[in-house]
Amino acid sequence: MSNDNSLQARVCQLVADQLRQPLEKVTAEAHLIDDLEADSLDIVDLTIAVEEEFSTDEIQLEIPEEDAADIRTVQHLLDYLSNAGIA
Repeated sequence: MSNDNSLQARVCQLVADQLRQPLEKVTAEAHLIDDLEADSLDIVDLTIAVEEEFSTDEIQLEIPEEDAADIRTVQHLLDYLSNAGIA
């Protein structure tokens, strides 16, 4: 695991772990279903893992199902987290 603690590095590592893909394959442009072979259950599990990873005492991250459906790429996830105030 990288020592890079940036949001992108953390998200990429989490996605790689959750989807059981090599970290090198998880890029900002990677499509969760087409490129990283996620199915609908994987997306649900990834959403839960993201909520757990990025929730703090100050921010309780909850990704509504309709928002999760719009997250298609790693970059979409990064943008969503940035917009939610996660840094």
